[in-house]
Amino acid sequence: MVINKSAGPIEVRYQLKRYTPETPGRFVDVHAPAKLTVAEFQKSEHEWNNLRSDQYQFDNLSGTFTVSVAPDEVLFLQSASNYGGDENEFDIASIQISGAQGSIDLQGRQAQTQFKFEASTTYALRYR
Repeated sequence: MVINKSAGPIEVRYQLKRYTPETPGRFVDVHAPAKLTVAEFQKSEHEWNNLRSDQYQFDNLSGTFTVSVAPDEVLFLQSASNYGGDENEFDIASIQISGAQGSIDLQGRQAQTQFKFEASTTYALRYR
């Protein structure tokens, strides 16, 4: 997840690892990004709101999503069953976050290690 704790909106671009030039457009388990408010996210039970296709961009050739995230919103990127920190289980190849406080550009293992354990089975990257 990406949590926007800044005072303004941010743009999040992330690329899925499963993309290869040989398989453009063949993502069998790609799901739409989803969002919640931070208040909803902090509840023990919450339901993610999947975004409509007009609320994000998806580049079918590169496997890259682009999503705008408002202040105090949480963006759900992907899930991984039984994630234990192994790089092979982490599905994000790169992530770029841009906002009024500057930009973050993380690739590969660097992207993986910046997601911090939040609670239960949740790993998040906070933009402040």
